[in-house]
Amino acid sequence: MEKKKTRRSIHREAEYNRLKKKTEEHEFVDRLEREFEFSPRVSRGVLEVVEEMFFENREIGSGQIEYTCVSSEEGAGKTMEEMKKVRVKLTRELTSDRDIQVRDGDSGMRKVQILRMTEEAYDQSGLLTQEDLGRILGVSSRTVRRDIEELMEKKVRLYLRGIQRDIGKGISHKIWIVGLYLEWKTYSEIERITGHSVGAIKTYLNDFSCVLMAEDRGIKSAKEIGYYIGRSERLVSEYIELIREAGKKEPQRRRIESIKHQMRHLERKSPIKKRDFGMVWRLL
Repeated sequence: MEKKKTRRSIHREAEYNRLKKKTEEHEFVDRLEREFEFSPRVSRGVLEVVEEMFFENREIGSGQIEYTCVSSEEGAGKTMEEMKKVRVKLTRELTSDRDIQVRDGDSGMRKVQILRMTEEAYDQSGLLTQEDLGRILGVSSRTVRRDIEELMEKKVRLYLRGIQRDIGKGISHKIWIVGLYLEWKTYSEIERITGHSVGAIKTYLNDFSCVLMAEDRGIKSAKEIGYYIGRSERLVSEYIELIREAGKKEPQRRRIESIKHQMRHLERKSPIKKRDFGMVWRLL
Protein backbone atom coordinates (compact mmCIF):
# COMPACT_ATOMS: atom_id res chain seq x y z
CA MET A 1 0.00 0.00 0.00
CA GLU A 2 1.38 3.38 -0.99
CA LYS A 3 2.43 5.47 1.96
CA LYS A 4 0.29 8.57 2.35
CA LYS A 5 2.24 11.76 1.83
CA THR A 6 2.36 14.21 4.69
CA ARG A 7 1.79 17.92 4.22
CA ARG A 8 5.49 18.53 4.86
CA SER A 9 6.63 15.97 2.28
CA ILE A 10 4.25 17.47 -0.30
CA HIS A 11 5.63 20.94 0.47
CA ARG A 12 9.23 19.71 0.13
CA GLU A 13 8.48 17.99 -3.17
CA ALA A 14 6.86 21.16 -4.55
CA GLU A 15 9.81 23.22 -3.31
CA TYR A 16 12.27 20.85 -4.99
CA ASN A 17 10.37 21.01 -8.28
CA ARG A 18 10.39 24.81 -8.23
CA LEU A 19 14.12 24.93 -7.57
CA LYS A 20 14.80 22.37 -10.25
CA LYS A 21 13.10 24.53 -12.86
CA LYS A 22 15.45 27.44 -12.12
CA THR A 23 18.68 25.55 -12.60
CA GLU A 24 20.86 25.72 -15.67
CA GLU A 25 20.45 21.95 -15.96
CA HIS A 26 16.70 22.32 -16.46
CA GLU A 27 17.16 25.22 -18.88
CA PHE A 28 19.60 23.13 -20.92
CA VAL A 29 17.35 20.06 -21.09
CA ASP A 30 14.28 22.15 -21.88
CA ARG A 31 16.10 23.89 -24.73
CA LEU A 32 17.24 20.58 -26.22
CA GLU A 33 13.65 19.33 -26.19
CA ARG A 34 12.13 22.50 -27.62
CA GLU A 35 14.73 23.63 -30.15
CA PHE A 36 16.22 20.31 -31.26
CA GLU A 37 13.20 18.06 -30.63
CA PHE A 38 15.27 15.64 -28.55
CA SER A 39 13.35 13.20 -26.42
CA PRO A 40 13.48 13.79 -22.65
CA ARG A 41 15.66 10.67 -22.28
CA VAL A 42 18.16 11.79 -24.91
CA SER A 43 18.23 15.31 -23.49
CA ARG A 44 19.05 14.01 -20.01
CA GLY A 45 21.74 11.79 -21.51
CA VAL A 46 23.39 14.77 -23.19
CA LEU A 47 23.22 16.67 -19.91
CA GLU A 48 24.95 13.85 -18.05
CA VAL A 49 27.86 14.00 -20.51
CA VAL A 50 28.45 17.75 -20.20
CA GLU A 51 27.14 18.79 -16.77
CA GLU A 52 30.51 18.35 -15.07
CA MET A 53 31.98 20.95 -17.41
CA PHE A 54 29.16 23.44 -17.68
CA PHE A 55 26.58 23.18 -14.93
CA GLU A 56 28.30 23.23 -11.58
CA ASN A 57 28.04 26.19 -9.21
CA ARG A 58 31.72 26.95 -9.75
CA GLU A 59 33.51 29.29 -7.41
CA ILE A 60 34.60 32.30 -9.45
CA GLY A 61 36.46 34.07 -6.68
CA SER A 62 37.27 33.41 -3.09
CA GLY A 63 33.93 32.44 -1.55
CA GLN A 64 31.91 33.42 -4.65
CA ILE A 65 29.50 31.42 -6.79
CA GLU A 66 27.32 31.96 -9.85
CA TYR A 67 23.62 31.28 -9.43
CA THR A 68 20.50 31.44 -11.61
CA CYS A 69 17.50 33.23 -10.12
CA VAL A 70 14.31 34.93 -11.25
CA SER A 71 14.65 38.41 -12.74
CA SER A 72 13.57 41.29 -10.51
CA GLU A 73 11.40 42.48 -13.42
CA GLU A 74 9.08 39.49 -13.06
CA GLY A 75 5.86 39.87 -11.15
CA ALA A 76 3.47 37.21 -9.91
CA GLY A 77 1.13 35.11 -12.03
CA LYS A 78 3.59 33.21 -14.24
CA THR A 79 4.83 29.67 -14.01
CA MET A 80 8.50 29.15 -13.20
CA GLU A 81 9.17 28.08 -16.81
CA GLU A 82 7.72 31.33 -18.14
CA MET A 83 9.70 33.63 -15.86
CA LYS A 84 12.83 35.36 -17.08
CA LYS A 85 15.98 34.16 -15.29
CA VAL A 86 19.27 35.95 -14.73
CA ARG A 87 22.72 34.68 -13.79
CA VAL A 88 24.17 36.47 -10.76
CA LYS A 89 27.48 36.39 -8.89
CA LEU A 90 27.08 35.98 -5.14
CA THR A 91 29.53 36.19 -2.26
CA ARG A 92 28.65 32.95 -0.49
CA GLU A 93 31.27 33.36 2.20
CA LEU A 94 33.81 35.87 3.48
CA THR A 95 36.58 35.19 5.97
CA SER A 96 34.87 37.58 8.38
CA ASP A 97 31.73 35.39 8.31
CA ARG A 98 33.56 32.87 10.48
CA ASP A 99 34.25 35.54 13.08
CA ILE A 100 30.51 36.22 13.20
CA GLN A 101 29.84 32.49 13.51
CA VAL A 102 32.14 32.24 16.52
CA ARG A 103 30.48 35.24 18.13
CA ASP A 104 26.80 34.78 17.20
CA GLY A 105 26.51 31.17 16.03
CA ASP A 106 25.32 29.75 12.71
CA SER A 107 22.13 31.82 12.67
CA GLY A 108 24.06 35.08 13.12
CA MET A 109 26.37 34.18 10.25
CA ARG A 110 23.48 33.19 7.98
CA LYS A 111 21.68 36.48 8.57
CA VAL A 112 24.71 38.44 7.40
CA GLN A 113 25.07 36.15 4.38
CA ILE A 114 21.37 36.52 3.55
CA LEU A 115 21.54 40.32 3.64
CA ARG A 116 24.69 40.34 1.53
CA MET A 117 23.61 37.86 -1.14
CA THR A 118 20.05 39.13 -1.59
CA GLU A 119 21.37 42.66 -2.09
CA GLU A 120 24.04 41.45 -4.51
CA ALA A 121 21.42 39.59 -6.54
CA TYR A 122 19.13 42.62 -6.61
CA ASP A 123 21.93 44.85 -7.90
CA GLN A 124 22.34 42.37 -10.76
CA SER A 125 18.60 42.49 -11.60
CA GLY A 126 17.71 39.29 -9.77
CA LEU A 127 15.70 38.32 -6.71
CA LEU A 128 16.48 35.29 -4.56
CA THR A 129 13.77 33.31 -2.80
CA GLN A 130 13.89 31.59 0.58
CA GLU A 131 14.25 28.32 -1.31
CA ASP A 132 17.23 29.69 -3.24
CA LEU A 133 18.90 30.76 -0.01
CA GLY A 134 18.30 27.36 1.56
CA ARG A 135 19.92 25.67 -1.40
CA ILE A 136 22.94 28.00 -1.42
CA LEU A 137 23.47 27.87 2.34
CA GLY A 138 22.77 24.16 2.66
CA VAL A 139 19.90 24.48 5.14
CA SER A 140 16.13 23.97 5.02
CA SER A 141 13.69 26.64 3.90
CA ARG A 142 12.23 26.52 7.40
CA THR A 143 15.62 27.53 8.85
CA VAL A 144 15.95 30.36 6.32
CA ARG A 145 12.39 31.48 7.06
CA ARG A 146 13.19 31.73 10.76
CA ASP A 147 16.28 33.84 10.04
CA ILE A 148 14.28 36.11 7.74
CA GLU A 149 11.54 36.58 10.33
CA GLU A 150 14.17 37.79 12.78
CA LEU A 151 15.66 40.13 10.15
CA MET A 152 12.21 41.56 9.42
CA GLU A 153 11.99 42.70 13.02
CA LYS A 154 14.80 45.13 12.24
CA LYS A 155 14.42 48.19 10.03
CA VAL A 156 16.67 46.86 7.27
CA ARG A 157 15.34 46.34 3.77
CA LEU A 158 15.14 42.79 2.43
CA TYR A 159 15.70 42.30 -1.29
CA LEU A 160 13.84 39.00 -1.36
CA ARG A 161 11.23 37.55 -3.66
CA GLY A 162 8.05 36.14 -2.21
CA ILE A 163 7.84 37.84 1.17
CA GLN A 164 4.99 40.11 2.17
CA ARG A 165 7.08 43.21 2.39
CA ASP A 166 7.59 46.05 -0.05
CA ILE A 167 11.24 46.16 -1.15
CA GLY A 168 10.99 49.96 -1.13
CA LYS A 169 10.53 50.04 2.64
CA GLY A 170 13.28 50.34 5.20
CA ILE A 171 16.95 51.00 4.51
CA SER A 172 19.68 48.71 3.27
CA HIS A 173 21.93 47.18 5.91
CA LYS A 174 24.90 49.16 4.57
CA ILE A 175 23.08 52.46 5.04
CA TRP A 176 22.03 51.31 8.50
CA ILE A 177 25.64 50.58 9.48
CA VAL A 178 27.07 53.83 8.09
CA GLY A 179 24.22 55.78 9.69
CA LEU A 180 25.17 54.36 13.10
CA TYR A 181 28.77 55.46 12.54
CA LEU A 182 27.57 58.96 11.71
CA GLU A 183 25.77 58.91 15.07
CA TRP A 184 29.22 58.49 16.67
CA LYS A 185 28.78 54.83 17.51
CA THR A 186 32.03 52.88 17.95
CA TYR A 187 32.94 49.86 15.85
CA SER A 188 32.20 47.52 18.74
CA GLU A 189 28.79 49.14 19.30
CA ILE A 190 27.91 48.85 15.60
CA GLU A 191 29.12 45.25 15.60
CA ARG A 192 26.88 44.45 18.56
CA ILE A 193 23.81 46.26 17.16
CA THR A 194 23.98 44.96 13.58
CA GLY A 195 25.72 41.60 13.95
CA HIS A 196 28.23 42.48 11.23
CA SER A 197 31.98 42.08 11.56
CA VAL A 198 34.33 45.03 12.05
CA GLY A 199 35.89 44.19 8.67
CA ALA A 200 32.55 44.53 6.88
CA ILE A 201 31.78 47.75 8.77
CA LYS A 202 35.09 49.28 7.65
CA THR A 203 34.44 48.22 4.05
CA TYR A 204 31.07 50.00 4.00
CA LEU A 205 32.60 53.09 5.63
CA ASN A 206 35.35 53.13 3.01
CA ASP A 207 32.78 53.06 0.21
CA PHE A 208 30.80 55.82 1.91
CA SER A 209 33.98 57.92 2.31
CA CYS A 210 34.72 57.56 -1.41
CA VAL A 211 31.24 58.79 -2.27
CA LEU A 212 31.57 61.62 0.25
CA MET A 213 34.84 62.86 -1.24
CA ALA A 214 33.54 62.57 -4.80
CA GLU A 215 30.63 64.78 -3.76
CA ASP A 216 33.06 67.18 -2.10
CA ARG A 217 34.93 67.50 -5.39
CA GLY A 218 31.76 68.27 -7.33
CA ILE A 219 31.04 64.84 -8.81
CA LYS A 220 27.26 64.58 -8.46
CA SER A 221 26.37 61.66 -10.75
CA ALA A 222 25.71 58.46 -8.81
CA LYS A 223 26.27 56.48 -11.98
CA GLU A 224 29.72 58.02 -12.53
CA ILE A 225 30.79 57.58 -8.92
CA GLY A 226 29.53 53.99 -8.92
CA TYR A 227 31.54 53.22 -12.04
CA TYR A 228 34.82 54.39 -10.51
CA ILE A 229 34.44 52.77 -7.10
CA GLY A 230 32.89 49.55 -8.41
CA ARG A 231 29.57 49.87 -6.59
CA SER A 232 26.00 49.96 -7.86
CA GLU A 233 24.31 53.20 -8.82
CA ARG A 234 21.53 52.30 -6.37
CA LEU A 235 23.91 52.03 -3.42
CA VAL A 236 25.74 55.25 -4.33
CA SER A 237 22.40 57.07 -4.59
CA GLU A 238 21.50 55.85 -1.09
CA TYR A 239 24.85 57.05 0.27
CA ILE A 240 24.29 60.46 -1.34
CA GLU A 241 20.84 60.68 0.26
CA LEU A 242 22.39 59.72 3.61
CA ILE A 243 24.90 62.58 3.22
CA ARG A 244 22.03 64.98 2.53
CA GLU A 245 20.08 63.87 5.60
CA ALA A 246 23.16 63.85 7.85
CA GLY A 247 23.93 67.42 6.85
CA LYS A 248 20.72 68.54 8.59
CA LYS A 249 21.87 67.35 12.02
CA GLU A 250 24.76 68.83 13.96
CA PRO A 251 26.33 65.61 15.37
CA GLN A 252 26.22 63.83 12.00
CA ARG A 253 27.50 66.93 10.23
CA ARG A 254 30.51 67.01 12.56
CA ARG A 255 31.15 63.32 11.91
CA ILE A 256 31.12 63.92 8.17
CA GLU A 257 33.59 66.79 8.51
CA SER A 258 35.81 64.49 10.58
CA ILE A 259 35.75 61.87 7.79
CA LYS A 260 36.63 64.52 5.20
CA HIS A 261 39.55 65.70 7.31
CA GLN A 262 40.89 62.15 7.59
CA MET A 263 40.47 61.53 3.86
CA ARG A 264 42.28 64.76 2.92
CA HIS A 265 45.12 63.79 5.26
CA LEU A 266 45.31 60.41 3.53
CA GLU A 267 45.29 62.11 0.15
CA ARG A 268 48.27 64.29 1.08
CA LYS A 269 50.23 61.31 2.41
CA SER A 270 49.55 58.95 -0.51
CA PRO A 271 51.93 59.46 -3.46
CA ILE A 272 50.09 58.94 -6.75
CA LYS A 273 50.46 60.12 -10.30
CA LYS A 274 48.08 62.79 -11.49
CA ARG A 275 45.32 61.53 -13.71
CA ASP A 276 42.42 63.13 -15.52
CA PHE A 277 40.19 61.91 -12.71
CA GLY A 278 42.02 63.05 -9.58
CA MET A 279 39.50 61.39 -7.29
CA VAL A 280 40.18 60.25 -3.80
CA TRP A 281 38.97 56.67 -4.35
CA ARG A 282 42.13 56.08 -6.38
CA LEU A 283 44.00 56.40 -3.10
CA LEU A 284 42.10 53.69 -1.25
